[in-house]
Amino acid sequence: MSMKKKNEDVVVAQSAGFCPGVKHAIEQVMALEASGKKPIYTLGPLIHNKQATQMLEMKGILAIDKPADATNPRGVLVIRAHGITPDLQKEIETLGITMFDATCPLVKHAQNIIAKFAVQDYTTVIVGDKEHAEVIGLMGYTQNRCHVVSTLQEAQALPHFDKVNVVSQTTQQESTFFEIAEEIKKHADQCQISNTICQPTKDRQRETMEQAQHADLVIVVGGKHSANTARLAQLCKGLTKHVQHVETEDELDENLVKKAKKIFITAGASTPSWVIDSVVHRVTHLRHPIILKVINRP
Repeated sequence: MSMKKKNEDVVVAQSAGFCPGVKHAIEQVMALEASGKKPIYTLGPLIHNKQATQMLEMKGILAIDKPADATNPRGVLVIRAHGITPDLQKEIETLGITMFDATCPLVKHAQNIIAKFAVQDYTTVIVGDKEHAEVIGLMGYTQNRCHVVSTLQEAQALPHFDKVNVVSQTTQQESTFFEIAEEIKKHADQCQISNTICQPTKDRQRETMEQAQHADLVIVVGGKHSANTARLAQLCKGLTKHVQHVETEDELDENLVKKAKKIFITAGASTPSWVIDSVVHRVTHLRHPIILKVINRP
């Protein structure tokens, strides 16, 4: 995202848009498509963004629910940035289809940490969203000794452990992770705290919270099914007067945009730059229509 400011009263986050892991996955899939590899399957949507998924579908890059849905053995099956379980990887290998692993390196790091302590008889507690693809993948490395919690209340209900390794979904809120980790310490004789929240997530959340305090409207751009995008919107509640989570510029509340004195725009890790740009353009048009017409004049 090259645009940092549109004008003095509308600020766009420097951290908005694709994180390195998502950017790498998209680039690799586009390179496969450009090289003539067909068909290209992705195990689940490559990223949690409807607009990007539609763009990929137009290029013949198809999201499937399970490996067996990759019916053409001459195709390529791409593992998305969220990663998968070792068992699922073995299942794919038996199909004989070419597999391309686009798992984010920071997710792989979390997988490796879990595996390292699991073989030492540690139970794993993952702080994250139980149904999220990344968490499901992480659970596969725990040797079936695993709990997933997302709130302090769930952590308080955990049993006692001899040895426990506490890790995080890479896009969790850091303050929530540490709060839950402190609670889990009370439940274990030995407690290993492994902060696996990725640095781009920390930077994005930190910038969002800092800027939200100085704005009276925060616009969070990204898929409604994107956990990290929804978490950004949640972070802003209580820090600013109004928060809007939108997928596209068509969902903007025009009255709020026009009346706000200062607007901060941020976006999730799976939000394409062209979607962010469209929102910024629409916001600017609503607030400064005359200036925009002069700028766009042939």
